[in-house]
Amino acid sequence: MSERYYDSKAKEFYELKMGSMVGEEYMNKFLGLLRHVLYLKGEKDKFQLFVSGFPLAFRDQIEYDEPQ
Repeated sequence: MSERYYDSKAKEFYELKMGSMVGEEYMNKFLGLLRHVLYLKGEKDKFQLFVSGFPLAFRDQIEYDEPQ
């Protein structure tokens, strides 16, 4: 795979928003794109990026300490 391909997938990953997707669809898309962002190691960072794609109404209701 070319560097351009991975750059494109990383951009898609960082711009991913739940929008009209249902929860499972968003999770599958997130995890599929996460495979292309190998340098992202910390679980807390991954969780924060996952939650950042939620609509604001959902994000305001989520509290976490250390995700498992």
